[in-house]
Amino acid sequence: MRLMHVHRLSFPQAPRSIVLAGLMVLVVGGCATAPPPTEQLASAKAAVDSAAVDGAPAYAPTETRLATDKLAAAQKAAATKDYVLARQLAEESQLDAQLSVRKMQTAKSSKAADEARKAATTGGTQ
Repeated sequence: MRLMHVHRLSFPQAPRSIVLAGLMVLVVGGCATAPPPTEQLASAKAAVDSAAVDGAPAYAPTETRLATDKLAAAQKAAATKDYVLARQLAEESQLDAQLSVRKMQTAKSSKAADEARKAATTGGTQ
């Protein structure tokens, strides 16, 4: 017949377990108290506003709309003190706004290059 072995924490292990449990509580608690993403929200708003003023909605409407929607969601998350989500959405909003500006610049450059080619072709055949 086999006897079951009952494992008890020895005295030296018990304090170590308590310390580890305490550290886990601090780590988890630290994640819950992230600071408000004030800087990220301001940067995202500036990027979205700049994209709108520069005319990005005409060239990259999807990206511009995504940037605007994510900024609104980030502001809402910040208002409910979900700072981790607010920071993530603000950063995504800023990147989407920057992408919309890059797409606009690419479209304008492509259009200018096409017009220059057309002018060169038309000018050379006359």
